[in-house]
Amino acid sequence: MAKIKTLKESELFKDLSDKEIAVVSQIATEKTIPKNTPLFVENMLGESLFIIKSGSVQISKVIPEEGERNLLSLGPGDFFGEMALLNGGARMVSAKTIEETDLLVINHDDFKALMDKEPAGCLKFLQGIIKIFVNRIRDNTQLINEFIAWKAKSKGNGSDVLT
Repeated sequence: MAKIKTLKESELFKDLSDKEIAVVSQIATEKTIPKNTPLFVENMLGESLFIIKSGSVQISKVIPEEGERNLLSLGPGDFFGEMALLNGGARMVSAKTIEETDLLVINHDDFKALMDKEPAGCLKFLQGIIKIFVNRIRDNTQLINEFIAWKAKSKGNGSDVLT
């Protein structure tokens, strides 16, 4: 029941029916992670999406010649690691707990199996991921512009930026 409550409170699942949330909860595993524990690092193979039940997580990225840069802090109801469900490729950022954190974890393989059983619910789930992912990109446009300008400068090209 606690898993269902956490899923219902997450923006990611707002368009899912109670039945669809109950089905997703069956593939979500609960984990408690100690304070200051890395969950994954850049370039590590992504296998899971994480939903924060309680606690907080810091998302960061290593910027060449600058070092690690914090991108955002996430709290209860937030999710991260969504690209692992979409393609299972390498992680683009690092994530670590800021305090003891309770997570729901949805594994890529379990999600693929669920897509066969509940395609409509999974489509809504994926649409939720895409909406929030696009908003995150918009929220980080300045950082993206800085990176593009840095990359262009290092290659000697013009500095096209996103608008």
